[in-house]
Amino acid sequence: MSRIESWSFFDPPPAGGDPDYTFIANRLRFAVTSTWPRVDVNASMQYVQFGGLPTGAVGPGLLGTGAVYYDHSRRTDSHGVYLRTLAARVRLPGTLTIQAGRFPYQSGAESPSGRPKIEAVKRSRLDSRLIGEFEWSLYQRTFDGVRGDLDRPRWHLSGAWFSPTQGGFEEDAGARMSGVDVGSVTFTVRPSVVVPATDVTAFALYYGDDRRVTARPDNTGLSAERAAVRVTTLGASAVGSTPAAGGEADWLVWFAGQTGSWYDEDHRAWSLALEGGYQWKSRWQPWVRGGLLHATGDSDPVDDRHGTFFPVLPTARKYGYTTVYAPMNLRDLFVEVITRPSSRVTVRGDVRQLWLADSADLWYTGSGAGQQEGSFGYAGRRAGGATDFGTVVEGAADVSLGRHLSVNGFVGFIHAGPVVHARFAGDWLRFAYVESVVQF
Repeated sequence: MSRIESWSFFDPPPAGGDPDYTFIANRLRFAVTSTWPRVDVNASMQYVQFGGLPTGAVGPGLLGTGAVYYDHSRRTDSHGVYLRTLAARVRLPGTLTIQAGRFPYQSGAESPSGRPKIEAVKRSRLDSRLIGEFEWSLYQRTFDGVRGDLDRPRWHLSGAWFSPTQGGFEEDAGARMSGVDVGSVTFTVRPSVVVPATDVTAFALYYGDDRRVTARPDNTGLSAERAAVRVTTLGASAVGSTPAAGGEADWLVWFAGQTGSWYDEDHRAWSLALEGGYQWKSRWQPWVRGGLLHATGDSDPVDDRHGTFFPVLPTARKYGYTTVYAPMNLRDLFVEVITRPSSRVTVRGDVRQLWLADSADLWYTGSGAGQQEGSFGYAGRRAGGATDFGTVVEGAADVSLGRHLSVNGFVGFIHAGPVVHARFAGDWLRFAYVESVVQF
C-alpha cells in the first residue's frame, strides 16, 4: 500500500506551528498460513516507511497525523519492520475454538450474523468502536493473548484476554505494551432468535493501564507519575435489516456504560449511538444513512468524579474520517450517502455537525494507547467554554482497477466553530489522501 497524505490544519495563532504539509508512506505485509484439520497457524511481517514527515506542525498541539508520526519517532523518515501476527487457532470438539499468540481483534465482529446487510452495517458502524486494530494508521496494532469462541446455531459466546502492541503511530510497533491489560466477553444472539431480523449482542470489557505516562488526558490540568486507569464497560448492541418498499431498511442501537477509577477519581460515563438507513434496489444502489452519537463529558474538573466517556482502544477513524476528534465528550449528528455507480466503484459523501457534550471538558483526539511510555494515546485541547465544534463535509471514492489493484481517495473539510476558535485563528481545515493497494 502507498499513500500520499495532505493536511491544511486550522491556522494557528501567531508563533504557532506550520499547518500545511504533505507526506508519503508505504506499507508492505507478507503473510504465511498453514491449515490442518483442527489447527490453523498464521504469521505475518510488516514493513512501514515514511517520507517527508513535518517537523514544525506543532502548536497548539499536534497538527494532524503527520505531526503525530513525527512526534513518536523524531524522524522525517520514520520506518520499521516488525512481527504483526503469529498465532495458532485450535478447533476443539463441540464448536469450541481457542486462539493464542499475536492476533487481530475487533470488538463487535466476534460473531457473523449470516445476513449481508447486517454485516455491512456492522463492518462500517459497529466493529472496533471499543477495540480495534487502528487500521487507518500505517503501523496499526495487534494483540498478544488468548481468545476462546463457542459457536452455536442460535448464539455465540466469545472471551479474550490480551495486551495491545504499541503500533498506531509508533515505529517500534511490534513491542507489547506490558502496562495495558484488556479483557472482553461478548454474547451474541443471531437474527430472529430474540428480535426478528436483528443481531443482538451483550458485552463486558475491562481495561487496566499503569504505563509510565505523565500526560493525563482530562480537564483537571494535572499530570501524574504514571497512568492509573481501571475502567469496566458494560453494554449492548442491536443491528437489524428488513425489506421495505422495494429496498432494504437497516437500524443500529449501541449503548455502553462505564464504571471504575480514573486516577484518583471515580469514573462514571456512557455513550449511545442511534442510526438508521435505507438502500434502494436501483442502478446505483443508493444507501442513505443517518444517526446520532452522544459520548458524555465531564462537567466539573475539581470534583472527585470523572465523567468523560473513555473509548478504550478503538479504530477511531471509522467514526471520524477526518481524524481530528475522538468519540469522547462528543455529540455527532450525521447523514451519509453511499452509491455504487458500477461494480468496481463505490462513492461516499458525509455531512456531520459536531458539538462537545460538556463545555467544561476538552476537545479530545487520539485512538488509544500507542506507546508503553511517553504518550497516553489521547490528548485534549481547552474549548474556551464553548460546545459548537463545527461542520464536517467529507467525500471518498474506492475504485477497483483489477483483481489485485485498487485506488482509494478521500477529502474532508471542517468549518470551525467556537470550540476551534478558542485555540486556532483559521476557519477551515482540509485533509486529503490518495492511496493504491496491491494485494495477491
